[in-house]
Amino acid sequence: MPTTPISDSARLLREQYKDGSNLSARIRLHQRFSTNRYGQMRWMFDRIQLPETASVLELGCGTGILWRGSVKVPRGWRVILSDMSDGMLLETRAHLARMGHSFTYMQADAQAIPFRDTSFDAVIANHMFYHVPDIPRALDEIRLVLKPGGFCYAATMGLANMREMNDLSARFFSIPRMTESAARFGLESGEAYMRAAFTDVKLERYPDSLVITEAAPLIDYICSMRVRSRITDEQVAALRDHVENEIATHGEIRMTKDSGLFIARR
Repeated sequence: MPTTPISDSARLLREQYKDGSNLSARIRLHQRFSTNRYGQMRWMFDRIQLPETASVLELGCGTGILWRGSVKVPRGWRVILSDMSDGMLLETRAHLARMGHSFTYMQADAQAIPFRDTSFDAVIANHMFYHVPDIPRALDEIRLVLKPGGFCYAATMGLANMREMNDLSARFFSIPRMTESAARFGLESGEAYMRAAFTDVKLERYPDSLVITEAAPLIDYICSMRVRSRITDEQVAALRDHVENEIATHGEIRMTKDSGLFIARR
């Protein structure tokens, strides 16, 4: 029986995020070479305005990057971190083990959130909605589990985000462009989805860019976007030669970043 596009997409997504290695390669590049040194996760955490006692659910927590920086989680927050990937949850648990806050971990699908209605003061979706097959269904689920007056925080990227990376990766590998994700749920397209579920919606953008001065982290990032077994040594070598030559000639490679946060209130 032939594989349908939907099942193939789901399979590739599972391969991409079976553990945190691919995501971590991308995070490292941003941490080392972003020009806005405040940090997007710290900036995002600042915008989660909740009382000292609150219930918080994060969907698609990945490696727990939102909670791993210089943030202070109020002791009265009950935080549940969820992801579709068991491998991600294992890594998140290991990363946060010494944080001094007690987190709860669970495998969960944003399209079928396993909690009763009005359970949470906030639901966080950090750069994950573009992976969800049925975005309106997930937003309906979030609205149901939020308390009246509760917040949905949805971070995503714009169509211009990492456009130079898109061009570079497409030149050397057959890799889906990031614009495909941003087109599904991005800064330009996400507001319509958010307003269909919530009447009170605003968007805040995070100003940033990349100035990359080393070849290896950039190559690791680009390779992380594709299943490694599908990249040949010759392709990687050609990419490395190009990137090293660009850095040797110009001293750096600059890349556009365009990301932000939708804040919606029930």
